[in-house]
Amino acid sequence: MSNVKKDKKEVMKGDAYKTLKALYYSGKVKPSLNKILVELENDSENLELTFLACECLIRTKNYDDLSMYANVCIKLAPDNAAGYYYQGLAVQNTKGKEQEALKNINKALTLDPDNTIYLKAKAVTHLLLYTDYHLPLTIAEKHRGKAKVSILKAIELIEQKENPNFLDYLTLADAMVLSSKNQDAKKYFIKAVNAFNAADKSEQDMNIYKDIIKAQKACLKLIDKFED
Repeated sequence: MSNVKKDKKEVMKGDAYKTLKALYYSGKVKPSLNKILVELENDSENLELTFLACECLIRTKNYDDLSMYANVCIKLAPDNAAGYYYQGLAVQNTKGKEQEALKNINKALTLDPDNTIYLKAKAVTHLLLYTDYHLPLTIAEKHRGKAKVSILKAIELIEQKENPNFLDYLTLADAMVLSSKNQDAKKYFIKAVNAFNAADKSEQDMNIYKDIIKAQKACLKLIDKFED
């Protein structure tokens, strides 16, 4: 293939990704996924689109396909943390596979140790094991302790940022909910909404905005419940 044709192909790949990312960011998850999968049939080694497919599959809760595409990510880019994170999420909520989820999320954190999203996923998985009544109490308590360490590290990393974005504030709010600090969570959900509205239009992922609003409502219900 000539350099001109190769460059043209790369531009077309980039354009397809930008278009489909914009569609996904608009909140149209299933239409985005359908079009992404069509593109991947013709370009199975397109890593960016494979990552985007994984994001869609998380939201559609199609964990079998998520596992499959996460494996593709790992094969295409074994030194990229995202593939292991996606694989961890694929098995996180499958009973009996929490340890496998931890193994993958820990691998992602080995490659990207300061990623607060991965730290939150690690904490959630440890808390799932903490509430597993089949585990001895001493082991369950260790999982709770490890969850706390991950949560505190995520909070510390975000609080050190000069200009946290809406995803950072959502992560902070979620961390506060996991720590049963609902009033603090309420404050960060408000900051997440404000940061989203202030963000550049190209960065406004409506799927995350929906996450913020949904989690905010759940948090307010918890506060009302404990105040009644």
